[in-house]
Amino acid sequence: MDEEQKCPEGLPEWLATFADLMSLLLCFFVLIVSFSSMQQVEFNKAMGSLQGALGILSSKRAIIHLDAQPTTPIQFRKLSMIWEKLQDLKEAVQNQGMAGAAQIESTENSIRFILQDELLFESGKSNIKPRIFPLLRKIAEMNIAANGILRIEGHTDNVPINTRLFPSNWELSSSRALNVLHYFENLGIKREKLACSGFADTRPLKPNDSPANRAKNRRVEIFLELVDLYKPAAAVETAEGQNEKEPAFIAPGNNKL
Repeated sequence: MDEEQKCPEGLPEWLATFADLMSLLLCFFVLIVSFSSMQQVEFNKAMGSLQGALGILSSKRAIIHLDAQPTTPIQFRKLSMIWEKLQDLKEAVQNQGMAGAAQIESTENSIRFILQDELLFESGKSNIKPRIFPLLRKIAEMNIAANGILRIEGHTDNVPINTRLFPSNWELSSSRALNVLHYFENLGIKREKLACSGFADTRPLKPNDSPANRAKNRRVEIFLELVDLYKPAAAVETAEGQNEKEPAFIAPGNNKL
């Protein structure tokens, strides 16, 4: 009669290897979850910084309303770049002494830059002053970082104008908005990322009943629409793949503005 085989004491050797593998897998998934949580924490920090940066100038509304907060790495990266560019814009505004005639506000899904006409143009003209070029360039850099859309609006006061170039305020406001658009285009912003319109005196910020109020109504408004921060995740990934190489800036040169 064969002797009964005795089972070795302790667990089988394969079980130790299996347990090690399960432990490694558990650590791997824990790391993935922790990285995701860290990203959300970093996003909340960046979002708070961005909201604070929007208050760098005089503004009644300085909060971006993100009903659907960015959740993809691409959206998070774009938000971080926008925040960095806003810091550069703050420095440029302060260095140029423009805080009294420039404002930053927010709308439902865009950043709104309000620039008084004294910063941009001579009275009754539409040629852009070189002094404003650094500020416009910072806005263009923000647009490229965000892969957004720049929409430019020209506004005037209610004082009539009747010259050979500008028979009315309609032509003046439209020409000013168009020249700002051309400047952005000369910097390398894609044409499909630009739009402009002139509203003459039809959308005043203040009643046109005093010189101070009329000065506030003579303005150009630039809307940086953050379209990628509101797209579904799949759409953002697709758009990023189609826009891997953003246009490089070119020197303004002789832009005939």
